[in-house]
Amino acid sequence: MYPELRVSPSQIHGQGCYAVDAIAAGARVREYVGERIPAAEAIRREADPNRPAIFTLWLDEEQAIDGWVGGNESIYVNHCCEPNCEWDFDEEQAYIVALRDIAAGEELTIDYAYDATGPLERCGCGANGCRGMLNALPD
Repeated sequence: MYPELRVSPSQIHGQGCYAVDAIAAGARVREYVGERIPAAEAIRREADPNRPAIFTLWLDEEQAIDGWVGGNESIYVNHCCEPNCEWDFDEEQAYIVALRDIAAGEELTIDYAYDATGPLERCGCGANGCRGMLNALPD
């Protein structure tokens, strides 16, 4: 059983996903679900200017999950350079897991860590250690 979540306006970006009750460190918060699509379709959808945001989660170089189609509230987990959640990949499934105890009412965040060599995407997370971009730092 997953913890109860709510979607509400976020100070980070647009809508955010919030814990209704406290969540313990290590708990699986949600499975990221949606339509499974091949890489070429994921790239096409990410470039579509008519979509409100990017909702694709890449499982590997050949396939992604599009949470905009058939997804759940996990699509509203915003980026933060100092996140309280992380990804846990289990075969062909992806879970959001709490990195630390999360208080009731706290916004859930994850480090998107976009490709360091791709186009830079500005970050507005406001964390003390904000790196200024959603992209991972180059190695």
